[in-house]
Amino acid sequence: MTAIAVVYHSVSGRTRALAEAVARGAESVTTDGTIVAHVVSAEDARHAQAVLSAADAIVFGCPTYMGSASAQFKAFMDSTSAVWALQGWRDKLAAGFTHSAAPSGDKLGTLTQLAVFAAQHGMVWVGLGLPPTYAGAESPDDDTNRLGSHLGAMAQSRPGGGALHTGDVNTAEHLGRRVAEAALRWGAGERARSGERRADAGAEAEPERHPAARTWAFPRAGRPALPSGIERANLREMVARPARYEHHLMICATVDGAQLEVTTASEPLYFSHINLSDEYALALPTGDELIDRFPLRTFLSDPVTGDDVGRYNHRIGDLVLHPEGLLHWPGRLRPPYEPFDFPPGMRRCGLSLVYCASEPTPATWCPLPRPQGREEDAKAYVTPAPPMVLASTRGAPGVLGLIGRTSLVLLELPGAIAPPHGGWLVVLEAEAGSVHAACDLLRIPEGATLDGAGIVRALLLSSSAAGPDPTPPSWRHVASAPFAAYEDGAPSSLPLDVAHGGLRIEEVSPSVVAIAVGGARAEVPRFWLSRMLHRVAMHGLRLGYAETYGGFFVDDREDVVLLGVRGEKGAPRAAVAVARGEAIEVIERMYRAVAPVGYREREERNR
Repeated sequence: MTAIAVVYHSVSGRTRALAEAVARGAESVTTDGTIVAHVVSAEDARHAQAVLSAADAIVFGCPTYMGSASAQFKAFMDSTSAVWALQGWRDKLAAGFTHSAAPSGDKLGTLTQLAVFAAQHGMVWVGLGLPPTYAGAESPDDDTNRLGSHLGAMAQSRPGGGALHTGDVNTAEHLGRRVAEAALRWGAGERARSGERRADAGAEAEPERHPAARTWAFPRAGRPALPSGIERANLREMVARPARYEHHLMICATVDGAQLEVTTASEPLYFSHINLSDEYALALPTGDELIDRFPLRTFLSDPVTGDDVGRYNHRIGDLVLHPEGLLHWPGRLRPPYEPFDFPPGMRRCGLSLVYCASEPTPATWCPLPRPQGREEDAKAYVTPAPPMVLASTRGAPGVLGLIGRTSLVLLELPGAIAPPHGGWLVVLEAEAGSVHAACDLLRIPEGATLDGAGIVRALLLSSSAAGPDPTPPSWRHVASAPFAAYEDGAPSSLPLDVAHGGLRIEEVSPSVVAIAVGGARAEVPRFWLSRMLHRVAMHGLRLGYAETYGGFFVDDREDVVLLGVRGEKGAPRAAVAVARGEAIEVIERMYRAVAPVGYREREERNR
């Protein structure tokens, strides 16, 4: 099925008639119903993202007012900023048409505006493809392209509701046919290219992947095996499995009390976090140029006052330090903390690697020079400044971070890789055609040597005293949540009392709850609170300290789990203690009570 969407704005009905002519022309290309055209007004298009997302081509049409698109159609164009940011219409076909009362009317300005709009979305423009008619006294009424346009279809009728010229209607129908024929060819070519890719991969079926990772680049199938004893997984493949959850820090490598975690994110993290040790975070490339160009920002905050003490401006390939003892926010929303309204099928996610300890570990300060010209990208807000590190993995090779007896070392064009006790290698960049691929994770056992040929840059995690642990369960399967996702279980209701009434949750509005503990009270956004509660449980109450918008926190660093609120600025925090063995059940009760109407934990996979 090939779908064509025609989005238009019309006041007197003439542009709507042209839109209907475009749709007729598109559907006339085949007689078996394999082409379907949807005619959608600009006002309705804002709420018809599913139709536009599924379309193979979108044709834009509006009247020309004052030499440009009508205000109503421009409002529709401006409303697509989220689609633009995600490049959700990238590589769709696009075309345009317009109408004015004057023979010229500066209609070319409008078509140019529509073409630029399509280009910003990464679309492929389809011109009219008709020679002009040289109008004369004897020109037939049904002559096409009588106004001599090439960029798109133009129409003209007298002011005050004059009838459309037959030739202009025919031109609009021609445009519809041309777009539909191009969409059929475009789709056939893509199917052929997909078939070639499958043939190149030995006709293996591509594994099912999470939709938010569908634009990533993955290693080719059938790569040669590595030397005996060296095991390999790919981090992109690992977190692209359909069952995974966003913001789940999946442990993928462990050695001597330190670990590597891999996680995905398509939205700012909805809780700040104090880890059990220093924590180094690295945004990895995904192979999607749009995602890999996205700027990142992380804030460091005082856990007592909540005030920011520093911030990083960073990007793909930067390693940043989250110091032990400070909160860190990888991205952060401002009030009213509204969740993102991703158009259907357009959620995309980034990929990050985290190096930290699995148990309380004192910090080991490892100062590094900032990349030249980026001194302000790691900015302290207080004196004395907190420990901060911003290092580029495109910089000089050497030690990037230390935790306990382990180190994270940047390698460049390595020869033989043979750490004394073995270790874990993360390939950041590999030569085309080599046995290695970006985001490969390799376990090198004690006594083994890996030939570094084909590796451009990599990170080596190793210990000065111990060898790498066996590959963790995440290599084989995605960990399941300790309780069902919200949409798979029965919801609960508010108000809710926890810990014998020591903590009370009440509804403030459909999007906000009030949480009171003793004399402290905080208003917390329900959507992000639900997200946080589920992730705290997913991590088995081993996150350390996590706090979401509004000041609600879960502290699992002691023998009991503390649930509480920060309260108003400057007020002492208050919490209730829940036995560790009971905490997951309590968190699930809260989760099912606070989730807002329509909440889905697996939103992207179910849209």
